[in-house]
Amino acid sequence: MTVRDTITVTDSLYSRYIVLEWEREAEQSTLLPADSLWTGTVVLQNPVISQREGMQEQSFLDSALIMIFTLLTIYFFREILVTLPSIIKSLVSYKEHVRIEEKLSAATQRDVTALMAAIYFPVFLTITLGDNIAGYSGIQEWIQFLAATGFVLVYWIFKSFILSFLGWVTKNKQTFGLVGKIGYNHLIMAAIFSTPILLSRFFIPDIEFSLFSKLLTYCILAIYALYLIRVYQAIISNRFSHIFYILYLCSVEFLPIALFINFLLSYQ
Repeated sequence: MTVRDTITVTDSLYSRYIVLEWEREAEQSTLLPADSLWTGTVVLQNPVISQREGMQEQSFLDSALIMIFTLLTIYFFREILVTLPSIIKSLVSYKEHVRIEEKLSAATQRDVTALMAAIYFPVFLTITLGDNIAGYSGIQEWIQFLAATGFVLVYWIFKSFILSFLGWVTKNKQTFGLVGKIGYNHLIMAAIFSTPILLSRFFIPDIEFSLFSKLLTYCILAIYALYLIRVYQAIISNRFSHIFYILYLCSVEFLPIALFINFLLSYQ
C-alpha cells in the first residue's frame, strides 16, 4: 500500500512542499471481545433494585415497630385508660400531681403509662422522621431507633440518680421524688399532644418537613416549659430558695440538654 506524506517548509520568502511516498504493507486489525477490557469480574448493580430493597427494609422495620407498640398498648390499655384523666387534670392543676402520688395504685398505673410514653417517642420518631434523618446523615433507621431508645434510657437513669442524690444531700427525698414523678406526668402529656402532629405524616404525606418539625418542636417546648413551672412550684412550696431553683435548672435540666446539642453539632 502506497502512503503519501506532505512536508511543508516555510521561510520569509516562500513556502515549499515536499511530497514523500513509500510502500507499507496493510496492517490487519483484530477486534477483541468487550470482556477483554477487564481483567476481573465486574458486577453492575441496578440503582432501582437497590432503592427498592431499601424501601422494603424500611417498610419491614416500620411495620415491626408499629406491631410491637400496638401489642404493648393493648396489654397495658387499662393502666393507660385510667391514667389519662388524671394527666389531663394535672395540666391545669399542680395539686393533681400531688394527689396522684398519694394513691399507690394511681402512681403505679401512671408509672406504666410513662414507660409506654418513653417507648412511644423512639418508635414514632423513627417511623416519621427516620427517612429524612437517613437521607441527611446516612444513618440507617434501625440504628436511629436503637440510638433514640438508648438516649431515653440513659437520660432516665441519669435523672433518677441526680434526683436521688439531691434528696440525700438535702435530706428531703419526698420533694425530689415528686419532681421526678412530675417529669413522668409531663412525658405522658408530651406523648398525648404530639400524637396528632406525628400522625399527620401518615394522613397528610405532602406536609412540608420544615412545618412538621416546627410544630413538633413547639409542642415539646410548651410541655417542657409547663414542666419547669410545676418543678418551681414543687421546690418553692417545700421552702427551698429561688437561688436553689436556679442552680437546679442549670445543673439538672439545662446542662444535659446543652451537652446533647453540643454532641449533635460536633457530629455534623
